[in-house]
Amino acid sequence: SEIVAALSSSRLPIVLNGGISNRRDAEAALERTGCHAVMAATGYLRNHRRYESSPEPSFFDPQHAALEYLDAAERHPPPSYLYIQKHLRWIFRDALRPEDDPGFDGSDYSDWRVRLWTFLVRPYLRSVDQFRMFVALYVRLSGGDGRELPQSIRRLVDEVTFGSVKKAGKVIGRGTQFMELH
Repeated sequence: SEIVAALSSSRLPIVLNGGISNRRDAEAALERTGCHAVMAATGYLRNHRRYESSPEPSFFDPQHAALEYLDAAERHPPPSYLYIQKHLRWIFRDALRPEDDPGFDGSDYSDWRVRLWTFLVRPYLRSVDQFRMFVALYVRLSGGDGRELPQSIRRLVDEVTFGSVKKAGKVIGRGTQFMELH
């Protein structure tokens, strides 16, 4: 109601920010408030496909968003691998840190989701290939078979382990390496 009142008395465009997780949220906020636009940061980082008018159902799976992001990171490398780590943590947050699962215990390291979540921030994950292997490891541990994934990832699903992802970083010339900018 405060937003609606501000809109009627202001000649400036009003942009609503916060709590916009998908296209439906954005449309509802625009309708409810009459504001001129909405900003969506966190939801967009998690999966930009949530804002399409009719996305493919598989695009809601984090592995698809992650692979699409990794393709872009390979074409346009960020200044540091840390950018990729942080973005992948946003993409996999709902799957690996499920807030809506009352039985989930984020400190239970025997849960594969906890192990994979903490694995993602390890400093030895430094190449696009390793991050692709991380995606394959997610598919394997979550019970997926990878049939809907590109062949390059599908072949990894059956073989990838935490150790093989770590070891891949020691292989010189594998994948896009990132220079640290100081």
